[in-house]
Amino acid sequence: MASGDLIVKVADKDTLDRTYANTNAILAAVGEDVRIKGVKRYGMKINKNDSNPATRCTYLFDAVGMTPAAMNYSAGRFDFGDWGNVFFVKNNYPAMVKYDGTEDYKLDPNDHTKKADGKTASDVSNTAYGGNAMSVFDGSGDKGKIWLSQFEVGNYEYMIISNVQYDESYNDDAYVREDGSHADKLYFPMFGGSYDGTRIRSLAGQALMYNTNASTEIARAKANGAGWNIGSWSKRNLLNCMLKIMSKTDNSQTAFGQGQTSGYVNDASQNYGHLATGTLKDKGQFFGYNDTTHEVKVFYIEKWWGNRWDRINGLLMVGGEILAKMTPPYNLTGKDFEKVGITFASSGSGYQKGTKSSRFGRIVNSIGGSSSTYTCDYFWWNAGITAVALVGGDCSSGESCGADCLNLYNSAGNAYWSVGASVFLEQPIAA
Repeated sequence: MASGDLIVKVADKDTLDRTYANTNAILAAVGEDVRIKGVKRYGMKINKNDSNPATRCTYLFDAVGMTPAAMNYSAGRFDFGDWGNVFFVKNNYPAMVKYDGTEDYKLDPNDHTKKADGKTASDVSNTAYGGNAMSVFDGSGDKGKIWLSQFEVGNYEYMIISNVQYDESYNDDAYVREDGSHADKLYFPMFGGSYDGTRIRSLAGQALMYNTNASTEIARAKANGAGWNIGSWSKRNLLNCMLKIMSKTDNSQTAFGQGQTSGYVNDASQNYGHLATGTLKDKGQFFGYNDTTHEVKVFYIEKWWGNRWDRINGLLMVGGEILAKMTPPYNLTGKDFEKVGITFASSGSGYQKGTKSSRFGRIVNSIGGSSSTYTCDYFWWNAGITAVALVGGDCSSGESCGADCLNLYNSAGNAYWSVGASVFLEQPIAA
């Protein structure tokens, strides 16, 4: 069965529509255990009233009974639990991708300095190579794209991933191209963005780019060629949901690694303490440490949190109101963005407590938590400006960092030692 070929209409559940307007119908549909051959749904519900990041999470549908994935810090290895053969893990691989979007060759999954044959040297650190090292999620053919449904009912938030568009609530926003067409593959950067004098790169052994404003970051990403840009909220939200469902916890740092959240030095000659890219190039798909001095790696992507803030498209705060745009084209003003129903007054910061799940992803709506409760991550906001989202935290942020760490405090013009961006690719349309 090809991804997207089937939309399941559960009998007598027609009132379950995009807006989830009928609560009783939602509850009925969530409780319905419909299984169709070849169709997978891995779901989780999160109890807003439970502050414990692990016990607040309950598996749903095909995830029920599965052993969660997590780092085994004492053994120094990642334990996939029952998730190693799940489609969105199995169909993820590292590859070198040319500027024109052509996949050149796959990399050895456990040593990226080699091609997939495990012998031939790769271009993962070669600045003369005409392309970038990318983490690929292959949803072509019958592999299955990653379809995501998010909503909330009462005290529960829901996130469900499927290999088909199970019903109309499932979206593939992360796959949508700027022209409105839908791709089959996702391309995330394996390494934090560096700068070669012309463009942002994803290569090992490079200094992270920083002290750049949003316009500069976008221009440098696009200098790679058609389809290249900085990250987006829809891609960030999707990958975060994948991590949470795999690990069955809201504490990303405990499950996958602390990330480099310390080491800042007030010295530009030392890049302010940023680790160079590629420190985990000899590790596998997931790897992390239970200390604050090493990088973290998820789905072959280094630096999903910590080291340096990444600026992304698609999520803004304008006058205290959070706005989102889940598909390109993007802008830095909020034009054509949509209100997500969350507003903050003045400016402030604090550990996240409340979150709201909807068609626009999962977004913080109140503070009052801690580094070990609720999402375990921090939030900064500024209601007096148009703020562009920064995600993940940096090498001075400590326990504030994590998959959900969010900064809506800085304008597009902000340029600082701790801020930069990484390069993502939109799959080219087949000729």
